[in-house]
Amino acid sequence: MNNINAVLFDLDGTLIDSEYFYFSNWAPILENDYGLKIDFDEWISNFAGHTLSHNVKMLNEEYKLHVDEEDMWFATRSRYAKANMKNIRLMPHAKELLDAVKDAGKTIGLVTSSYQTTVDTVLGEHNLLKYFEFFVTREQVENPKPNPEPYLLAVNKLSVPKEEIVVVEDTSTGCTAAKNAGLYCIAVTKQEVEKSRLSHADELLNDLAEVKKSLLSLN
Repeated sequence: MNNINAVLFDLDGTLIDSEYFYFSNWAPILENDYGLKIDFDEWISNFAGHTLSHNVKMLNEEYKLHVDEEDMWFATRSRYAKANMKNIRLMPHAKELLDAVKDAGKTIGLVTSSYQTTVDTVLGEHNLLKYFEFFVTREQVENPKPNPEPYLLAVNKLSVPKEEIVVVEDTSTGCTAAKNAGLYCIAVTKQEVEKSRLSHADELLNDLAEVKKSLLSLN
């Protein structure tokens, strides 16, 4: 990591195992309020890694529903509160990866489409907030991923050359944002449907242990 001065991490699906949490809260709303039944594979294929706006658009355009974005925002937030986000687990090897990057003296940032309250709740529960120099969250940008704006904002916060920055993402949405911002992107996922969408990643790995090995080997 001699020539790498900063690592920017995505949150959902990258550092925290949150996709099933989101699915388990969206699925009852879709079934009870809109008569739509989806399984987890369908969630991963069509909704995981995307913003609320994207998912509402998907429901209206592809599933021919009539979903109001504000209604869905309140419905999902209500369920999240009752389900307790503090129960969301870390992805395997997340803490040891953060420890390795921190011990190497690199700046760590978080770039996520989630809101700051989610970041504070989940990473706070796992005592990981201290690892990050800054957070770029949904409320800080007008155009979320796959738009490069979140990563361009992170670059401005870092004030280091782009070639000294590495991004770690788990979805095509995030990888697209990173690449369009001119950054090197390591994609990490075991989801086969997502792997097929990640040909534009600089590296495609299976888990965070592999990411740690890759980051430590970069010169």
